[in-house]
Amino acid sequence: MIITSESHVDHSITPEQLAWIMEKFGDRKAFFIETLTLPKDLGTVPCGLYGPIMGDDPVPFESIRFEARGTRKWPSRLVRAPMRPTRMLSVIAGPDGDEPCVLYTAFGGPVSPREPGDTSLVGNAEGLAESEAFWAEHALVG
Repeated sequence: MIITSESHVDHSITPEQLAWIMEKFGDRKAFFIETLTLPKDLGTVPCGLYGPIMGDDPVPFESIRFEARGTRKWPSRLVRAPMRPTRMLSVIAGPDGDEPCVLYTAFGGPVSPREPGDTSLVGNAEGLAESEAFWAEHALVG
């Protein structure tokens, strides 16, 4: 696995945490998604996910707003709440061009389904249903 300029390492991952990710996964040669626990000496990372997967109650509709994040063309389900520290770290990597394994992203918290507006879900009825069910109860900090 390599890191490129397209790798999303902007989720408050420290250089030490990134080095640990590379030590752990540097020999990978194919797509993977893995969630693991950071060693205590590497501290925590912020997590911006709220809802049952995080041990919370479902995030009620009255508490959320919809807004596009970054360059996304779809609105995300957002809640005004603080980021929470976690040692849970998710890493997603896979092929990109001629490279067999590039770090796509690393972030604090568990992996969640893509958001319902994600255009990669077009034509994927099962994926869209999973996404809609998950995001009806969850929200991101924003």
